[in-house]
Amino acid sequence: MKTAAWPIGKLTMGYAVELYIDAQMEAAVRGLWQTLADRGVTSLMPELGARPHISLTVFDALYPPDVHDELQNFATEVAPIPLQFSAVGIFPTAEGVVFLAPVVTPRLLDVHAAFHARMAALGLPSLSYYRPGNWVPHCTVAINLPADQIPAAVAICKAAPVFRAFSLVGLDLIEFRPVKTIYEFPLVG
Repeated sequence: MKTAAWPIGKLTMGYAVELYIDAQMEAAVRGLWQTLADRGVTSLMPELGARPHISLTVFDALYPPDVHDELQNFATEVAPIPLQFSAVGIFPTAEGVVFLAPVVTPRLLDVHAAFHARMAALGLPSLSYYRPGNWVPHCTVAINLPADQIPAAVAICKAAPVFRAFSLVGLDLIEFRPVKTIYEFPLVG
C-alpha cells in the first residue's frame, strides 16, 4: 500500500466498492425509497446521497489512488451482469436494514471472487461481511429503521415493481457517510 499523503479525514471514513444498477431499475428503487418516505418509513438512503447498488466490499480505511487503476481495469474486463431481484430481506443486526435480494448467480459469485482476489493481491482486506463465503448480495432500501418500522418497510417492498430483470452496469468507489463518489467506471468487458 502506498504511503503518499492523503488527508487524515479521508482515512477515517468508510469506503465501499459498489456495482450500480441500470437506469430503469435505479428509477424503480428510488421510487421505492420515495414510497417508503411518503408512508412515514424512515429510509435514510436519499438523505445519505446513496445510489441504488450492490456492494462488492467495504473498507474501514483506504488510500483511493491505490485502487484507481485496479478498479478501472476490472471494470473494463467485466461485462454488465444480468440479475433479478427475488426477495425482500432484513439483517439480524441493530442497524435496522431492509434490502432487496437478487437471485445469486454463478456469474455474480465469480465476479465477486475475482474482485476480492485482486484486492487481496493489493493487500486490502475488506470487512468480513463482504468476503467470499460470507457475502450476502443486496440492495439496501432502508437503514437505521426502528424495529417497529421494519414490518411496514417489508410490506411496502413486497408490493413494489422491482421484482424483475435488470443489469449491474458500472462500478464505483464511494466514501461514506454521507456518500461521495470518488471513482466511477462503466462495466464494458
